[in-house]
Amino acid sequence: MSLRVSRLYSLVSSSRMFMDFYESVSSQVLKRLPAGRILDIGTGPGRLPLMIAAKNRYVRVTGIDASPDMIRIAQGLAAKRGVASVDFDVGRADELPVGDEEFDLVISTLSFHHWKKPDAALDEIYRVLREGGEAWIYDIPKKVSPQAWSHLKSRYGTVASLLMRMHTLTEPFYDEKMLAELSRESRFKKFEIDYMLFTYRLRLYK
Repeated sequence: MSLRVSRLYSLVSSSRMFMDFYESVSSQVLKRLPAGRILDIGTGPGRLPLMIAAKNRYVRVTGIDASPDMIRIAQGLAAKRGVASVDFDVGRADELPVGDEEFDLVISTLSFHHWKKPDAALDEIYRVLREGGEAWIYDIPKKVSPQAWSHLKSRYGTVASLLMRMHTLTEPFYDEKMLAELSRESRFKKFEIDYMLFTYRLRLYK
């Protein structure tokens, strides 16, 4: 990913639609984990870890992204805001640059469909989670419900809705059957799938 594309994505991720999404995710995360360590995979410019850290100083968040440019942007935002309880590092989902059983919760937002080796990535997530930990993977489903599209259009406008629709046609998103198959073949003992706004949440239990 070029620096220009990274900057463009960082700008898009600061839009009201994305910030509302991050607000919902961060609230869910902190309700589940009021203190502990969180790993965010595919962190991009780090807006979600920074939001979580700003809400709760008892949680430490590490953000990982395959793009060095994205990590530089995230580190710059953290320095600008004076947030010390976040770390950012370059790394892929299938080769996480962290030790075994370091995290209480692993999260990922809108990057799962980019992972080249999802089965290997789930093994890595299992490795870095502590016993009893969970992984929450949020992404756009292969087929978004008409109700979700209608909500998206009414809340964020026609342009945002059309851009999201085009995105679902060009990217390899997962449907519920594919998610279930991946989860059953993983080392996790249990999984659940629920839906929020225009995304699903795959919840994996170690």
